[in-house]
Amino acid sequence: MFKIVWDRPHNGVILTMSSAGEALGIAPRPVFYEELDLLGLNHMGWVYPHSVAPLLWACDRRYFYCGVLVMEVKGGNIFDAPEIYITPEGKNIVLTPIDVDYLRDANADTMFLIEHEAMEFINGVYRRYKGITKASETNPDIDFQALAARIEKKTGEKQVVVKESCDSFDVMSEAEANAQGKGAVLTSKIDMFVASFSGGKDSQVLLDLVTRVIPSTDFYVLYSDTGYELPTSLSLYRDIASYYHKQYPDLKFEEAKNNKPVLYYWDKMGSPSNVMRWCCGVMKTAPLYIKLKELSGLGKQPHVLSFIGTRAEESTRRASYLRVANDAKHANVINVSPILDWNTTEIWLYLISHALPFNNAYRSGLGRVGCVICPFGSDWNDYLCNKLYPETTRPFIDKIREFAVKDGKHDIDNYIKTGNWKIRAGGKGYETKSTITIISQSPDFKAFITNPSENIFEWLKVLGHSKVSQSGNVYTVSVKYSKERIFSITLEFNSNKDSIVVTVPNVEGEITFISHLKRVLNKATYCVNCELCEVECPTGALRVTPIVKINSDKCIRCRKCLDFKDNGCITATSIKQSEGMKTNTTSKATINRYNNFGMRERWVEYYFEHYETYFDNFDHGLNKDNQLKPFTNWLIDSGILNVDTTISESGKLLAAKYAVQPNLVWEIMWVNLTNDSGICKWYIQDANFNRVYTLDELRIMLENSLPEYSVSVRKNALGSLCNTFSSCPIGSALGVAQIRKEKGKPLYTRIPNNDIALVTVAYSLYRYAESKDRYSLTVSEFYNGNQDQGIYRQFGIDRQTFERCLRSLQEERNHILNVQLNLGLDNINLREDISSADIIKMML
Repeated sequence: MFKIVWDRPHNGVILTMSSAGEALGIAPRPVFYEELDLLGLNHMGWVYPHSVAPLLWACDRRYFYCGVLVMEVKGGNIFDAPEIYITPEGKNIVLTPIDVDYLRDANADTMFLIEHEAMEFINGVYRRYKGITKASETNPDIDFQALAARIEKKTGEKQVVVKESCDSFDVMSEAEANAQGKGAVLTSKIDMFVASFSGGKDSQVLLDLVTRVIPSTDFYVLYSDTGYELPTSLSLYRDIASYYHKQYPDLKFEEAKNNKPVLYYWDKMGSPSNVMRWCCGVMKTAPLYIKLKELSGLGKQPHVLSFIGTRAEESTRRASYLRVANDAKHANVINVSPILDWNTTEIWLYLISHALPFNNAYRSGLGRVGCVICPFGSDWNDYLCNKLYPETTRPFIDKIREFAVKDGKHDIDNYIKTGNWKIRAGGKGYETKSTITIISQSPDFKAFITNPSENIFEWLKVLGHSKVSQSGNVYTVSVKYSKERIFSITLEFNSNKDSIVVTVPNVEGEITFISHLKRVLNKATYCVNCELCEVECPTGALRVTPIVKINSDKCIRCRKCLDFKDNGCITATSIKQSEGMKTNTTSKATINRYNNFGMRERWVEYYFEHYETYFDNFDHGLNKDNQLKPFTNWLIDSGILNVDTTISESGKLLAAKYAVQPNLVWEIMWVNLTNDSGICKWYIQDANFNRVYTLDELRIMLENSLPEYSVSVRKNALGSLCNTFSSCPIGSALGVAQIRKEKGKPLYTRIPNNDIALVTVAYSLYRYAESKDRYSLTVSEFYNGNQDQGIYRQFGIDRQTFERCLRSLQEERNHILNVQLNLGLDNINLREDISSADIIKMML
């Protein structure tokens, strides 16, 4: 909303909407004497007092005095100090503290607007949810929300509950409600209001704003001691509690903490990394929600409205957050971010103007005061934390060394300071006695478990109502998984009860059940009682400490405890080794290139009509970042564009052909996509013909193929693929994915297609030959059960039709191939002097 300009005469900053002055691209933070001392500026000719007030400003690691760059800091890591570059203007400079009173007065009007907008927003949200009335309380005989859910499931259209003028309630589509100007009735009754406090500057501002608006008896202040806390954060929490208790004696401060120390989980789950990011969930989220359940006294997860200090400026991901987010991280929690659009400077102006206590770590240069060691932390943060709090960081560094030695790493100091420990993506190097080997998944499922950590019978309860029979060491568990399906699971224990053979007969095609069963096995095998899945249970049926117990009477088999995380268990994801199944060869570089956008027919048509000027103007109407870039990637992977976004020679020929033979063009594009697009290549490898798939089944299949990717990456990739199927002829016209809806949900079916153009067949053969680097092929190899490439996997063309196409191609005037299909021979010989691109030129 406001720009930031230097107030050079007063060594300050000014928030303004005026066009005068040059706005700063980065919001500056104040710099205190402690940071300058730590960098050694007091020994480099700088003169400055040890004042309470800040001395200058920093934009990232560039330091400004009176708006002039005087110093820059570069490099550094957890062990090594950074290099300091003093500008000519910064030589032997004498610093005077910032006039805090003037700074406050100069920004008083703008800060008044900013903070009062936030307070009005807090008040509006609080009053809206505090005064909530459920429709069912007014009409006890009708559950309007359940009715809306049933209609939504049947129609596939979003339904909402609205209040009519006569104080009755009704259910209608969201579109209709919007058209009539009727707002949806809030249907989630809030049991608790919470202000989350982390010890950082943002949560401090958030807390102060909330206390100025909401009665102190109506909310809790919740602090999570993760075990990674800076010493200054722990001391600030106590100081903050004392500070606000003087003003609001009945304000409730509560502390959440895991029942085990953090390094216990490092030993059990491996070190956290930017891929295996278990630490936040286990050490912060789970304890916090367990504490909320305890405070509510409900025996299950309460409905909570949590005011949080998240800001969009902090990351690209956070910039996409909503100010009021329902179910953002947990189904029972509404996250409200009143200061989402504030910048760093505005946060500091608020703290300084109101003379609020803040974390002393900021005075020493830390930009963010989260964990003392973090796989997402910058080198600068690593350096400052280890320099300032060596006793706190040492146990973690020692543990990283221990793991590195076990994994056979060399030059361990360099391994740590370059941050290579932060990129762990699998369980290599972490020892565990508990293992799972998947022996087969079809037609019978069979797995071998050694040393399970928890009682497998408890976890089987979440699959469905079950009955158990026993004969010696063999148990048979009959599970009613759904109304239609009952599965018989055999558990054969060895004599010591430390290994189990799990068998389920006749499960071919039961993708969802197999996925849930594997998650149950992961939980029984790897559980370390971290409590992360317990907070997903909506009824309070699940307890995981000290051992796993599931109350069958309370369990509604929603399976949220299985579905909340890949593999059903965060420990399994973090440490388990390969299951011994086949390795999928899908290209990983292209799995998520399309930003959840599919290739749309009208976009392609417009491009072919205007390809000479397409990228020179914006007549195409696509958003440059959100739409144009994904579409460009689709065109590149389709063989239409070169990497530099110029049209390819093949693309020109296809553009000329599009008006008269569009399906032929889409066929060629699909051949290219199945070779060059990771998500399309995965689809033809894993999805079978004439098999109906739900979206959930496709999601599970993708997870099984590419478990190393995050849920969001896979979701975007699959979304872009399904969007392509529904938005262009590849889906329906080519039969790659015919879509129909059942109970409002899409179903996808691959239909074999024998109506393939000869040029497509030839082009596919040459692309296949180029990938294999051989030009002598056989018909049989395309119909081998293990084949995951080629013309059959792309289109499902039957063998007889394929052979007819080959004979026709043999007669083609350019003599692009010859075949031997008689007397038991099925040889295909391609010309080695031409390429797949030549096929397009010769045959079009």
